[in-house]
Amino acid sequence: MLTRPETAGTITFAEDRARAAFSRLALPANATMILAVSGGGDSAALLHLARRHFTAHRPDVRLLAATVDHGLRAASADEAHHVARTCDTLGIDHVTLRWAGAKPGTGVQSAARHARYALLTELAVRQQSAVVLTGHTEDDQAETVAMRAARADDGRGLAGIDEAALSARRVWFVRPLLDLGRQELRDWLTARGHDWIDDPSNDDRRFERVRVRADLARDPARRNVLLTGAAQRMERRRRDAMDGAACLDDRTIWQKTGDGSRFMPASAASLPAAGPTAAMAAELAWTGRLPRIADAARAERTLAFCRTAPNGTALTLAGCRLQKTGGAVTIAPEPRNRRAAGDRCFETLLPSADWPLADALARLHGAPPFPPPPFTKS
Repeated sequence: MLTRPETAGTITFAEDRARAAFSRLALPANATMILAVSGGGDSAALLHLARRHFTAHRPDVRLLAATVDHGLRAASADEAHHVARTCDTLGIDHVTLRWAGAKPGTGVQSAARHARYALLTELAVRQQSAVVLTGHTEDDQAETVAMRAARADDGRGLAGIDEAALSARRVWFVRPLLDLGRQELRDWLTARGHDWIDDPSNDDRRFERVRVRADLARDPARRNVLLTGAAQRMERRRRDAMDGAACLDDRTIWQKTGDGSRFMPASAASLPAAGPTAAMAAELAWTGRLPRIADAARAERTLAFCRTAPNGTALTLAGCRLQKTGGAVTIAPEPRNRRAAGDRCFETLLPSADWPLADALARLHGAPPFPPPPFTKS
């Protein structure tokens, strides 16, 4: 949580926070960077703030704005045209991406999100761009954590939205406005004379996020508690990932087998619990081809089996079969596991907090490395 200035300083504050976020990006000379711009207030602010920063500080970087037309509302095509016209006046290239095909009857927002990631990732690959910027805000963070808390998620999910996520091992989606509130961005747009489009679906209470947004607007104290808790959990998640990666890199503890790995629990006995737990959670996800990293409870249950089970015993868990022999435990895909390796969480959308684990797993299994998060070292 950042301390906000008085209203008179909001404009400078928004520009300073955006400048700091953009300056952290490690972009090669003459890079192309995609801006995901729907035309709403958040993405409109992203468009204008990015143009101001990169024109002044990195004029070699080409900005390409992309609008995804989901085809869910009659006005969506006109909104994409509005963004295109705005970009034309700013001297920024623009492309509209259309979500074609039949739309689901339920879970529309989730399906639309997956479609956006796929379309923007494909565009970035075609443009040889490694970075897509999105307009996620502090309010999106609070809403996401509130929704996960309502589902009794008491684990990794309450860390909220990460500052970046790697899509399909190729493209980093970066959220440079995650420290700024929705109203702050609209105040900045108004002060600078920029317009935006209000999407009517943002007021449709059939959607969970809309209802949560209204609840948090009435309870700013809870919003702040959610944001503070998320920041603390994300920092802990990063530390645990680093400890887990160090554990995975120790070949006295982990070794590669043909289709999985071998874990030596005695060699890990002296380590603090966080490292082996994070390592095991990640290894179960890799070998079990899970859509998300295994939760701590499953990882701890697996570690307990590794430490205490007699030789000759086996355990099936998280799509894996574990067999203990001679004090070591082999971890392999369970024979009935039909999940494709390309569907595992590391291959689809990898939060930057988990990148150390994914990179260590790639080294352990002899897989290609994952591109590092696109931030400067400082």
